[in-house]
Amino acid sequence: MGKILSDRRVRAAAPDDRVAHSYFVFVDGLLLRVGAGSMQAELVAEAPNIREVGTGEGRLAGEELEIGLHVHGPWVCVTERFGTNASLINTATGTVRELGRKDYHCDVSSYSIGFLDRDGCTLLVAQTEWNRLDVFDAETGVNLTEREVFIRDSGRRKQQGVVEFDSSNYIDYFHSLLHVSPDSRHFLSNGWVWSPVDEVRVFSTEAFLTGYEPTGIPVGPAFGYNWDRPCTFVGDRTFVLALDDTTDTLDADEIAEYTYRQLAFFEIPDLPSTGPADQWLEPSSLVDCDIFPRNQHGEVKGKLHYDPESGCLVALTDGDGCVVVSLAGDVLARMPDLSLASPPSHGDFGSRYSGPAGWSYAPRHRMFYRWIDGAGIEERALPTALRDDGGRHAARTRREEA
Repeated sequence: MGKILSDRRVRAAAPDDRVAHSYFVFVDGLLLRVGAGSMQAELVAEAPNIREVGTGEGRLAGEELEIGLHVHGPWVCVTERFGTNASLINTATGTVRELGRKDYHCDVSSYSIGFLDRDGCTLLVAQTEWNRLDVFDAETGVNLTEREVFIRDSGRRKQQGVVEFDSSNYIDYFHSLLHVSPDSRHFLSNGWVWSPVDEVRVFSTEAFLTGYEPTGIPVGPAFGYNWDRPCTFVGDRTFVLALDDTTDTLDADEIAEYTYRQLAFFEIPDLPSTGPADQWLEPSSLVDCDIFPRNQHGEVKGKLHYDPESGCLVALTDGDGCVVVSLAGDVLARMPDLSLASPPSHGDFGSRYSGPAGWSYAPRHRMFYRWIDGAGIEERALPTALRDDGGRHAARTRREEA
């Protein structure tokens, strides 16, 4: 059944990663498919559990919720980004499976969703508790990570009466946005810990399926009050984070030697299959560049993508547009009119939804896109020079790194 979108409010848009110029949009509890520049949409499925206004989620009660669309092949997972509900939709059959997470500071923690390809099957990593992810078979819905998670008073006391706790599969960690490696063998959670402070944690897929959260390792050092920071994989075991410009956690000697470098590259080591990983992951290299503006707290906000054909990073900000930069930090293109619609992180007091009118980037199609009321999806291709010279630039970047 066709839907005319000229008088409807589109809440989210994301590209079909298999078909160029084809997009999924979320409107009035419906997942629809629409072509670029068209206002005629095709119904995919209903998602009745997805709310558009927050209820009990703390500071977002009564506020419009940001809707997330996570696309992987025929699968689309619709989420209330700072809410408690999600729906996994098979776009080939229209089958809908409802999901949920517990309400504990979810007003500042993005709904954690990621897709993995493993042994010919598609797996969904989904948040079910503030500190728990589960891995589901997307086709059957079977939970592959059923386990007991607890922490409780053991009845024992240490010196001076300090309580000893018994625990199983428990960590004090708030999951947030997930990032999956190209080969699905690793994934990151871009979350936080009390007091609060952001902390990215790195997981091996195989280790997580048997050892769960305790097998992950944190990325050091802690960066501040800025989780869901710009992050992307640039290889199967290499990822990059954008860092804040702050000296709040440094002592006097460290401040004297401090030099701000915005991009940090990390190499993922072999991770243990069981038990806690007793290590911190430090940067393998730091790159001096200035692609993300800093706010009054020295924090960077935005989205970071990798374009493997050119070997470049594509950075989107919510004020200064888009910047394309080499892995060595050289700016190759600036597009100041391609800005995000709203802050892509939790902000100081939760995200306030402002619509999908800002620009996003589709790495598979090397295309920028946005929704315009009354006109539909507008597209803008990656600059021609980067598209045409992609292979040569990527080879040159690899030689420089070597």
